[in-house]
Amino acid sequence: MRTVIFLLGFACALFFFSLAAPILVGFAHGEDQHALRLAVMASTGAFIAVLAMTASFGYRHVVTPTRLIVSMVFVWLGLGLIGTLPFLLVLDLSFEKALFESISGLTTTGATTFATRQTLPQSILFWRLQLEWIGGFLTLASLFLVLSPLAIGGLPRRAMASEWSMDRNAARDAGFQHLKRYVPMLGYYLAASVIVFFLFVASGVDSLGAAHLTMTSIATGGFNPYDDDLASRFGISSMAIMAAVLMISATSLFWQRYDLFSPFRVIRQNSEAWWVVMTVTALTGLYLLAFRGLNAFSGEGNLAIVLVESFFAAASVVATSGHEPRPGIIALVPEILIFPVAFVGAAVFSTASGLKMHRLGAMLVQSFRELNLLIYPSSVIPTRIANVEYSERTIVESWPVVLLTLAMLALSVFALAGGPGNFEAALLAGMALLLNAGPLYEAYIPVASSADLWPEFRDFNSVERLIACIVMLLGRLEFVAVFAILNLRYWLSR
Repeated sequence: MRTVIFLLGFACALFFFSLAAPILVGFAHGEDQHALRLAVMASTGAFIAVLAMTASFGYRHVVTPTRLIVSMVFVWLGLGLIGTLPFLLVLDLSFEKALFESISGLTTTGATTFATRQTLPQSILFWRLQLEWIGGFLTLASLFLVLSPLAIGGLPRRAMASEWSMDRNAARDAGFQHLKRYVPMLGYYLAASVIVFFLFVASGVDSLGAAHLTMTSIATGGFNPYDDDLASRFGISSMAIMAAVLMISATSLFWQRYDLFSPFRVIRQNSEAWWVVMTVTALTGLYLLAFRGLNAFSGEGNLAIVLVESFFAAASVVATSGHEPRPGIIALVPEILIFPVAFVGAAVFSTASGLKMHRLGAMLVQSFRELNLLIYPSSVIPTRIANVEYSERTIVESWPVVLLTLAMLALSVFALAGGPGNFEAALLAGMALLLNAGPLYEAYIPVASSADLWPEFRDFNSVERLIACIVMLLGRLEFVAVFAILNLRYWLSR
């Protein structure tokens, strides 16, 4: 367990150091008292985390697949708990509300209990959005350095770069050597964030607003830090940039190092990314048809606005973000079409949530193969679809993930149905939380509905908030990895 503590301490130390940004924002906006509280908390926490790391110095850290999975789950849980501290210190929230905000931010769910947001301290708003940005990086790090190298849950065992790969047969590895593998990914994540930030600034957004939009869009988050809608606050060019960032972040293209050397070849050969783009395009067409039914194309300049808003809504749904430029845009298409699209999600190596299109392709291959065997029992059918080859392991391991997802969805709906709200509200809320797309639920709340029938997230009671936190974490993590650490034999042998 010393290796797990070492990795957890390193993650917590970086987490506390990242509070420097909200502290500076607080001082810049005259929130000296709040900033000082955050500074004392960050320095104390960083000292404890570094102390925990140094306590394991001199010990040869052994990095095994089991310890990597345990470390990954503990990092998500630990950072989720630590993320509550700023809300507790500055806003004096109850613990379950602070935990809900922290987990929702870290899992990029976007659900919130804040009735008004612009009256909150700017340091807290920045921290709430920074949690989403950190959660986006944690998602990529978990995929590239833990889940994909171990091929958990049918994920492709694919090394994006030599320093990101891990030899699955290697029984031992130094903890410091493992931590070095995060440096290139963090560098590219920061570089991508800086590029997106300057794109928003070039579109006319002020620096703080550009930082807000960058953190939530690049991580495919869904938290809106403003009380009004995004379209009324920012221009059409900013909305177009945000929609493009959401779509690109939903593909695997943005995070592969060798894209920088041969981007056109990789884009052409990445079939999964093309499926994401085609899904966004098809969904954009559905929204255009919905706008046409409302006669929204009439008027000068309306065509460009409708195109951008349709593209924005489609990219937001596929990326499991839930952002919408104006209230009511996403709900133009019925939820029976939107939630299945969000359930499938985007590309496997992306910050989006959902089942992922890679697994959908594996299940389609298996389904087509079984149907062909009914007609041609002796035939040899290749495990290929859209020029993508699927191994037997990927096909077999994809189905348990689907079954666990559906089982967790049923349990979450059953738990939420016991509180206020009807069954349809519990079903949509459970799906939105599991898919880490909280705003999708709020987008379909009927107008003038009461909290007894369609409660918003701030109307949840304490038990429902805790249940929602568990569902959001399970939705962001791979179910197979979480259930793997529940192996009683492993813990009894510690």
